[in-house]
Amino acid sequence: MNEEEHTPMTHQNFVAHQKGPFLTAPGKTGRAMNWAFADKERMFWILQTTGWTGFFVLHVVSVSNFLMGFSVSSITYSSVSSLIGFMTTSIISRPIYRFSRRRGPASMLVIALTATIFMAFAMSVLKAESFIMIFGDEWVRGRSAQLGSTNFFRLLMPDLPANLLLLLSWGGFYFGINYYLTLRSETERALLSARLADQAQLKMLRYQLNPHFLFNTLNAISTLVLDNQAKPANTMLTQLSAFLRYSLDSDPLQKTTLSEELRALQLYLDIEKTRFGDRLSVQTNIDEEAYDALVPSLILQPAIENSIKFAIAHIESGGVISITATREGGMLRLEVSDNGPNAPADPMAMLDGKPGVGLVNMRERLSHLYGKQQSFSLKKIKPHGLCVCMTLPFETRN
Repeated sequence: MNEEEHTPMTHQNFVAHQKGPFLTAPGKTGRAMNWAFADKERMFWILQTTGWTGFFVLHVVSVSNFLMGFSVSSITYSSVSSLIGFMTTSIISRPIYRFSRRRGPASMLVIALTATIFMAFAMSVLKAESFIMIFGDEWVRGRSAQLGSTNFFRLLMPDLPANLLLLLSWGGFYFGINYYLTLRSETERALLSARLADQAQLKMLRYQLNPHFLFNTLNAISTLVLDNQAKPANTMLTQLSAFLRYSLDSDPLQKTTLSEELRALQLYLDIEKTRFGDRLSVQTNIDEEAYDALVPSLILQPAIENSIKFAIAHIESGGVISITATREGGMLRLEVSDNGPNAPADPMAMLDGKPGVGLVNMRERLSHLYGKQQSFSLKKIKPHGLCVCMTLPFETRN
């Protein structure tokens, strides 16, 4: 019954999924109901027509039949009562209540109650005049004999409480449905805002490339050019281009298989191997079934970058980065470890400081995507090295 413009969560989503504002029932019945309730103007008239039709049936069965017996007169009596109620609430109550809803609570209550009392009186007058036109003096004589008075306004008294209760009930439904739909609309907007903020945060985290990586790579390319090593410089530039293209083209809100993730990481590692040569080697230990597991795109890259920056860069030779993936029941465990000599005694403290920005990036992305279903930790490896460990739900595309 709300007359305000309906604002669903997103218009595109509504059209795409053909869902109403608050119904998700499947099947033809669900689609029909969603169509009926998707537009609030249409919803008002459907509820209005259905409600007063139900009132007519109930009036025939309980009131008219009791007073007059089942006859043409009783049906006419119920029809007139229902039609007057339908017209009063559609033409008078609706715009007045809509006007009152735009005011403060106190003003809304005063306007609504005052208007309802006057409309109840007007309905009683209109019904009496209609009954006189249809049934003639017979209705007046019957009512006069019942009340012992011929005063017209005295004849209206039996109808006033019923009409007042009827309009108060209609108004209660009207304001109640409007309140519910307004509250739901606000809730949907809040959820949409939170979802958009969450998606923006995920995109920001996913697209956050360490400037040191780009600086070091471009610096290495520049050095190769100055040393007249055009071929390695061109190779490194091609590798950088391929990695950045993958990084920017892939959707940060979508997941990729671990096998695809490893292929993307190889683009990054090829660049670093060009920089460090024999100082860097990479080992992988991947369970066969883990290759099909879905993971956030480039989720491992910050851990590898951290190992290169704080471990491999400080080793003259023999630097090793290990990537491990194992399935543990319904969870996937991923580890990136190195053999660097400078791992702190309390690795988790890295998450609180500037040097750990890439690792914080990983933790935040996992938290946004999986909530409490994930874990992220850092641990020192004996005799030396650091391991970045994470677990997330084991998911596949099938």
